[in-house]
Amino acid sequence: MKLSIEQSKLAEILETAYLAISPKPTDPILGNILLIANEDGIVSATGTNLNLTIHTTTTANVETSGQVALPAKLLTDTINNVRGEITLEVENQACIITHNSGKCRLIGGKPDEFPTLPKGKNPIEVNLSAKKLQAALEGTLYCTNGDETKLVLTGVNFKIDTNKWQAASTNGHKLALVTGTLDSEYSEPIDFTVPGKSLGELNKILSQSVDTSVCNILLSNKTIEFSLPNTKVISRLLEGEYPKINSLIPRTFEYEFTLERKGFESALKRVSYLAERKQKVVKILWELKATQATLYTEATDIGDAVDSVLMKPATSHSENISIGLNIDYLLEGLKHISTDEIVVRCNKPTQPVIICPMGGLLNQLYLVMPVEIKQGFEKLNNQSTKTEASTQPEPSTEELTDVAQATDDSDNSETEIPSLVAQNTTKGKSTSRSSRTKKEAATA
Repeated sequence: MKLSIEQSKLAEILETAYLAISPKPTDPILGNILLIANEDGIVSATGTNLNLTIHTTTTANVETSGQVALPAKLLTDTINNVRGEITLEVENQACIITHNSGKCRLIGGKPDEFPTLPKGKNPIEVNLSAKKLQAALEGTLYCTNGDETKLVLTGVNFKIDTNKWQAASTNGHKLALVTGTLDSEYSEPIDFTVPGKSLGELNKILSQSVDTSVCNILLSNKTIEFSLPNTKVISRLLEGEYPKINSLIPRTFEYEFTLERKGFESALKRVSYLAERKQKVVKILWELKATQATLYTEATDIGDAVDSVLMKPATSHSENISIGLNIDYLLEGLKHISTDEIVVRCNKPTQPVIICPMGGLLNQLYLVMPVEIKQGFEKLNNQSTKTEASTQPEPSTEELTDVAQATDDSDNSETEIPSLVAQNTTKGKSTSRSSRTKKEAATA
């Protein structure tokens, strides 16, 4: 193989393929990037860890076609530190890289040992705007579970029903849901879960795509392929039944408040410094007549803080409502909302709180579970008298019951905090099968 190429073009495809390389590969060949040059002047770079494969292409002046598997980090670092046009010439398993001030030689592995790209049979095809897919990932990835003992919750679940689609994630205490519509219709429902790690790398690639790009998705029994101009991202699917997300979200709300996002975020950050380190609870009093939300935190032997932000209430109730929430969860949700204003919807103090953006590219929803305030909700007086409110630590997913089963007496101070996920929905298998139905082809 022999070719000449601009450093910037080769560096770009190497950086993209490198996203799929494991820091500790299980097989030496998996620590390599496979470079292939063909007579048509197309050069491809492929990286894989067997669960995720990234294949990307560019153009070059190819004198002799061929392939070579070279150490991923060494090759990427070398190309990133040269400039101008470079020449790659391969003899056996050695590659000589010539640049404007010198040359170097890298010895790689056997290219015929490099894993082939997985191909599914009879895939379902879905076309989606790259920017909408990226918005969906930005709005859901942060709610995936990091505990791999509940493997199915480490991914993002996708559902397609006729021409409607949704992406959802949950870790048991918080939930994110993004919905949109497709140009085509599907005769049977489609349901699959993609590992969060794979989608995280895809999100990095999508952030570089142009606004008009379309992502062609090919869904097979065990794998999914996201195809963008010049790049393919192929991932294994997670097996296991994902929680019934839609049944966990309240359909009606007694209270609704509109707030300026940045102002609310700033107030949360200010009071967070004086919150208990372990629980990080903020107590929010929604004052209807004053049209403001008062935030209060306290930490034993350190101090306390109070802050407030203006809000617009929309409710038939005349009584204020107070809710205890985890500050980190709130800030995390606000961080992944891009609009200037948000809408907060809630019912009783121990029932889920919903945060939605005002507008945006897609319909987006963030649900967070409250922390029970067992006694009172008192505002600081001028002498900074501490409230006697006490809180319960957030229970684990296994200890909690489905939100949909919460009863009307859940405002009792002794009631346990409801959970998003029932015990029988948190288990997943590490095998790579998806729970999805086959599609009958339908015209757009």
